[in-house]
Amino acid sequence: MFRYVLQNAFDLKMRMVAYWKIVLRRPIDTIALHLQLSINNLVNRELEKEITSELMSPSGGIESLLQESPSVAGKRAKLNRSVQVLRESKEVVVNIIDRISSYGG
Repeated sequence: MFRYVLQNAFDLKMRMVAYWKIVLRRPIDTIALHLQLSINNLVNRELEKEITSELMSPSGGIESLLQESPSVAGKRAKLNRSVQVLRESKEVVVNIIDRISSYGG
């Protein structure tokens, strides 16, 4: 009987020691998490203000984002020419097929 009580007491003591180590570490973890959250919020808030002021500045933040770069404009013009050539080619092919079908049919 006493042996059983002794085993239970030892088991309880070991569990309490392990739990106490976790309890002692938790405030340190909480402080670190709080610091991380505070820094994260500060950086996000400051970055949001800076980005907003940069975009709304008279130097044309939004306008400069909306302007097309010369390389993109050149690629767009080249693609438009290619599309036009493809449309013309389609018309030529349709005319050829019509002629073939009218002679063959």
